[in-house]
Parts: sequence; C-alpha cells; structure tokens
Amino acid sequence: MERKLYAFSTLPCEGWTAEQQVDICVKLGFRGIELREGPGFLVTLDMAEAEAARITGLFEAADIRITNIGSSICVKGTETDGRLLEQFLAAAKLARVMKAGGIRVFLGNFARRRDNPLAPLDEEGIVRWLQEASRVASAHNTEVWIETHNEYATGEVLARLLDRVNHPACKVIYDIIHPIEDGEVPAQTVKLLGDRCAHVHMKDGIPPGDPMVHDWIYTPMGEGDLPIREVVSLLRESGYQGFYSLEWESKWRAELQKPGMGPDVVFPHYIGFMDEILR
Repeated sequence: MERKLYAFSTLPCEGWTAEQQVDICVKLGFRGIELREGPGFLVTLDMAEAEAARITGLFEAADIRITNIGSSICVKGTETDGRLLEQFLAAAKLARVMKAGGIRVFLGNFARRRDNPLAPLDEEGIVRWLQEASRVASAHNTEVWIETHNEYATGEVLARLLDRVNHPACKVIYDIIHPIEDGEVPAQTVKLLGDRCAHVHMKDGIPPGDPMVHDWIYTPMGEGDLPIREVVSLLRESGYQGFYSLEWESKWRAELQKPGMGPDVVFPHYIGFMDEILR
C-alpha cells in the first residue's frame, strides 16, 4: 500500500495505547501522527523519558513520523506567560526525545461568539515569548508551530507577527477552517504563509446560521462547504511538502459525537477522501 503524507491528531484517541495507534497507522496507511499532550493521552509533559523513548521506538519501527506534540499552551503576552514558557521547555524536551518536528501552540482568546468580550492581548509580550520559545525549540532540535486560531487565525495577521518574531524555528500550522471563519480566502492564506506553513490541519464544516456565532459547524470530510480541493491544490502549487493531518475534534464538538463518527469510521473515510483528491 502506498503511504502518502497523511497524519492524524490523537485528540479522539484518549486512552489508546501506543500499540493501538501504531496498528491503525499501519493498517490504514498513515505516515504521521501528532500526539496530543495531556492527562488521558499517550504523552504528558511529566512522563518518564524512558517511556517516551519506548513509544518513539514503536513508531520509528513502523516508519511513522511523530509530526508534532499537540500542546494546549495558549499565549496572550501577559505576566502569566512565564509559566507557559516553563511548560514549553518541558514540551521541547519531550519533542527532542520523540523526534517531533514541532510543538503546537495557540495565541489569543478562544471565543465561539463574535459578541463575546475578549481579554486584552499584549502583542509585544507575545513576540518576546515566541522569540524565547523559538530559541528553546532550536536548542532541542524542534520548532514552534502556531496554529491559525483566535485573533491569529489569518495569514495576514500571522505573516506580520512572524516577521516581527524573525526566527526560523517559528512556523505555522494551517488549520484550514479558521482563516475562512475570519473571512480570509485560502489563496490569500497560502500565499501569505508561504514556506512558513509547516503542517496542515484538515477538516470540513458549514457556516452557522447565527452571524454572531464565530465557529462553523463541523462535518465529516467532504460533507461541508470548505473548498478542500482548492486548498490542497494551492498548497501543492506553493511547494508545500508536509503532512495533511486530520484533526477530528470529537472531544470538544457535540456535532462530531454521534454514532458512526468514531475513529474506526472517520479515519478510513479520511484516507479514501484524500486519496481521491491526490490521485
């Protein structure tokens, strides 16, 4: 079986063992996996280095790349972000052992409605934090990967921020739904991110009926309104050579918690859907 550059986030795989994750990768043809970090998941910031090395060996033996550590670190540039830098250092040490390409971080405020008040951000502080995190990442042979999310969802905003950070280890996870939620078309996002796009989160959805609701309603791949074929075509034309990673957010999204929407159904469907696009 040809194994294209498909990956998945282990967000819907709470409680799975490393062996279970390796098995589904091999069975379905996934070549990468992004390991969600946190209680209940396979990896945590306080796990023993020997266990992290053991897990890494299992994936390596099956020729599966650990693309990134999916941390929940969210930076606002405030005085509390020193604690987040300590967490990032722990994630960088874990990434080094697991040979992960990057560490996912968020910036800004999570708000599902446009009329929700947002906490103020200190962009000067965010820039300083990212510069320091980038130095830490480089020292541990990994990178900082900012996800397109919150106030930093668009290529327009992120391109300016990355220019200010000015560090080669600071890159972006292009989550294809969030720039569109904020009104930026894929052609603009892909052009603005350029070679600073390190990883891509794939998903699908439909717009909400309420204009004050920011978040789209998620659907199985191919059943929503996202221009997925266009996104993939634009990325390929841009020279993108990274992974196309399914981020199935059933842990957070009620619309994805219905019968027949578990990994046993969704993962093989994703492979078939992407094979049809990339054939």
